[in-house]
Amino acid sequence: MEIGIYFHRDFDGLVSAALIADYAYERWKGSIRFYPLSHGYKEKWLKSPLRGDITYVLDFAFHEGASFWFDHHQTSLEHYLGPLNKERHFFDPSKSSCAILIWEVLYERFGYRNLNLEKLVNWADIIDGAKFSLKDLVECKERALQIHLSLSLEADNAYLIELARLFFHYKDAILRSNLPYIVEWRFKKAREYQRQSLEKFKKIAKFDPKTGIVTFFMSRDFFYCRWAPYYVFPDCKYSLGVINTENERYMVIVNENPFSRSGKINIGKICAHYGGGGHLGVGGINVSSLEEGQRIVGEIKALIENALIKPKGECA
Repeated sequence: MEIGIYFHRDFDGLVSAALIADYAYERWKGSIRFYPLSHGYKEKWLKSPLRGDITYVLDFAFHEGASFWFDHHQTSLEHYLGPLNKERHFFDPSKSSCAILIWEVLYERFGYRNLNLEKLVNWADIIDGAKFSLKDLVECKERALQIHLSLSLEADNAYLIELARLFFHYKDAILRSNLPYIVEWRFKKAREYQRQSLEKFKKIAKFDPKTGIVTFFMSRDFFYCRWAPYYVFPDCKYSLGVINTENERYMVIVNENPFSRSGKINIGKICAHYGGGGHLGVGGINVSSLEEGQRIVGEIKALIENALIKPKGECA
């Protein structure tokens, strides 16, 4: 029996994949296959066939073909209008990570819990929910944060699959030992890129002290220092930018300061209007040109500025 595990390509998605792999292997003793997913793939996602006798989709948009689906993104059902099966589909946008949702569901609904994965789950929840300090990010002493930073380096599927396997086989032990070479090399390289990117960001970002909004245009280097707006501008409330990802593709990034969120503006809902997605405080939109990205940033900036001066309850 083959068990196909599809997961979002970030730390939360990786831990989610390891959790499900641990449970599914114990239950069915089948062969595990990992399939990383990126949000740029969402356009053709619903029509794509899934591989495996039993398939899981984790931390990603809903897919009708999945045997089981777990997610916490507010916008993950925007392309699906049908009913959910409470025995197979688990969706809770109130959870700060998909890993914590799976952790709870596996115990409460299926009577399964492996405490050897508890620390990884806690770190997935800390990272995905931005429950850390800028000092933690700058110093990057924790193994989990080092692995998280390694993912900002151009991570091909082979690396993500290998990480998922490491999490599955070694579980919390991976946080206590020295980093595997494949992770350490990427972490050190990403750390140096992070330093360079921060200096670059300081020079090109624009901060409006009246609204607390930071705007910028950067290459993919921004992924090495995505906390930069709040480190460079402590009074930043929202950051909006266009990232040149690869092959002349661009991404609009919209974030509320994770260290001082008000929850007044639903960023995920705004991004969904432009074909993107996200959460209450963070979102992204894939676009095909810099001009399109700049136009969208201008429109969202105006929406946020307008919402900031309205009484709570009147905003987007």
